[in-house]
Parts: sequence; C-alpha cells; structure tokens
Amino acid sequence: MSRAAVLGSFAALFLVAASSLVLSGCSTPEGNAADGKRWYRMHNCSGCHGEKGYDGGGPDIVNIDMDYGSFVNRLRNSQTAVMPEYGEEKISDQDAADILAFLKSIER
Repeated sequence: MSRAAVLGSFAALFLVAASSLVLSGCSTPEGNAADGKRWYRMHNCSGCHGEKGYDGGGPDIVNIDMDYGSFVNRLRNSQTAVMPEYGEEKISDQDAADILAFLKSIER
C-alpha cells in the first residue's frame, strides 16, 4: 500500500471519529422524571413555580412546550431579572434533561 493510500485511510478514519464525536455532543440526553423531580426541588425551582410547576407565584411551567435545547438555553440565559441563570457547573445537561422530563410528566 502506498504512503498516500495509508494517509488517506487515516484521514478517512479521523473524519469518521470526529463526526461521531460531534454528533454525540449534539444529542439530547434522555431525561429521567424521578431524578428531575429531585433536581427540581434541590435547585428550589418550586420556590417560584410551585411543587407541581403551576402552583407557585412564577410562570406556569407544567407540561412545558419546549424542546431540550430551548429549555437548556432558558436555564443558562434566563433573560429575566427574577430567574437566576444556571450554568452547567450548577445544573448539568443531564440534570436539565431530567428536570424537563419531570415537568413534561406532571398531570394537571
């Protein structure tokens, strides 16, 4: 096998590996509602939104109609003076997926 062919094979392998890493980094973590309920309480979301997501003084967030990316963006950049911003060091992407799963699981 020529040197060019070997380098081409390595380049192709590198591209496949890099693409796989990029795609796995963009995937949505699977949320766990039971864990989300715990994180929701631990981060005091219920202080404004209520224990059930609709029984507090803040906005109603039960059965929230947001995809994962929008939800995480809102957590990280709340765009309001009332809601704190939660960086990944406070609420991980997995914990955010869990909280979202919890909110979507609540029955009114």
